[in-house]
Amino acid sequence: MDFHDAINIVTAELTPQPWDYTTPHEVTLTVIPAGHPEDPGCAEVYLRVTRDKAHAAQAAITTTDLPALIAVLGEPVTSHWEHEPHYTDGTPKGRIGTWLGDVTGLALNPMQDGFSVTAIEDAGDGVAAASITLPEAQRLPLASALRRALDVARGWEG
Repeated sequence: MDFHDAINIVTAELTPQPWDYTTPHEVTLTVIPAGHPEDPGCAEVYLRVTRDKAHAAQAAITTTDLPALIAVLGEPVTSHWEHEPHYTDGTPKGRIGTWLGDVTGLALNPMQDGFSVTAIEDAGDGVAAASITLPEAQRLPLASALRRALDVARGWEG
């Protein structure tokens, strides 16, 4: 192995690689670490739902909160779950906005043969939301992708 091959391998291992799933209706869920240096517990992983070129929403989950989402995905989604942001010491931050009965950021809901993921964000001029329905077979691959993204995001923390 020469120097350039070694550099390319290291670069590939350090570069955040997105994971995505696209439904037959062309709705896509993408998971990617933000890739920005942050304080411990503050690095983010983005979950973006894209319905088409003009309709998408993205939720940012910090490394403090991501383990809770991964734990929920460890079992079939049988009830409503929503992201509740926390400070790095575990203290809840509280909701930063309200929409659909106080849901902000990210929500999971059981569906027949799977579950839905809804990303909700403050788009500056209003609230943007987009949902995707994933089959049960994609629950564990999503959890695995989130674990890998969490590892990468933690690598960006100082």
